[in-house]
Amino acid sequence: MPDPSNKEVTLAIRIDTARHAQLTWIAELRDSSLKAECFAAVDAYIEAAKNDPDLMARASAARAAIEEEAKARQAAIDNLFVVSPPPPPNQEEDLPAGEAEDSAEQPQGGRRPRQRRGGQQAGDEQTEG
Repeated sequence: MPDPSNKEVTLAIRIDTARHAQLTWIAELRDSSLKAECFAAVDAYIEAAKNDPDLMARASAARAAIEEEAKARQAAIDNLFVVSPPPPPNQEEDLPAGEAEDSAEQPQGGRRPRQRRGGQQAGDEQTEG
């Protein structure tokens, strides 16, 4: 399998004419190409970033977040293949005496029973006028 780090990516940037002229002169004076000078500038920028303590702190925080997410995802995958947890306890068992009968009359979650729209009763057909 080819190494993806060896793959080149085309990067097109727009710069003003003054910078272009300066880079061109620097390349000519160094007997180099504009491409080589751009690579040298990018490499210098990357090296400077490696020594930036704020950037390194951010990188460490990002790495820790990535590792934490990876652990959570691994745990989720591991839990797919374990025995299912027991069902939650019956709610009536947890209620004080006398409240179990009341909960049987109330729909689950304390919501009202679902009704049809437009006053339509179950089994009745609504006529259009």
